[in-house]
Amino acid sequence: MSTLPQPILVLYSHGRNPPLNPPPDLKYDLRSIPNPPKAVRDVSDGRSKRLREHLLSNSIFISKLEAVEQEIRAAMASKVAVLESRDKATDCGSPRDSIPQSPKQEEQDIKIAAPSIGSPEETSLQEVVLRVGCSCALGHHRSVAFVQELALRAWPRDWQIHVIHRDVDKKRASGARSMQKAAWREKRGNNSRDRAD
Repeated sequence: MSTLPQPILVLYSHGRNPPLNPPPDLKYDLRSIPNPPKAVRDVSDGRSKRLREHLLSNSIFISKLEAVEQEIRAAMASKVAVLESRDKATDCGSPRDSIPQSPKQEEQDIKIAAPSIGSPEETSLQEVVLRVGCSCALGHHRSVAFVQELALRAWPRDWQIHVIHRDVDKKRASGARSMQKAAWREKRGNNSRDRAD
């Protein structure tokens, strides 16, 4: 007799670029949720209680949180059902085992039944892993707060919840936008000096 599958929920927060690799099972873009005030963002990231409380006062954030929770529950139930039906078919000596499958179909079954957080050797066939990616512009505020709040939801006791904040500690690169702002400031400074003469 087979054992019950172990549901594992992995919640990723990240910036928009680069995308998660491997791609998550469910993806959510949180850029439509209004950013907290700059004064709050400057002193804290999404792990901050103050920033999360500000976002929790926003009805868009709350409704998105509730909708995503329901989608996660449905996706996990679907993955568990696929694994259980596969186990039942194997236990009963189903003729499905003798039907040759295309390599693509076998690969898809393996991903559904046993995707791993680490390497394939670390995962047993009874684990059901659901990866959820939540992104915002830089992966510092909205997505981090969203994942933190999602992890605090009342999930079933047998689920393992893993939280990964990919970009929260990355510093903003001084790229084209900051150079553009510096050039604008310099030009503005030169114009004000010209008028004074």
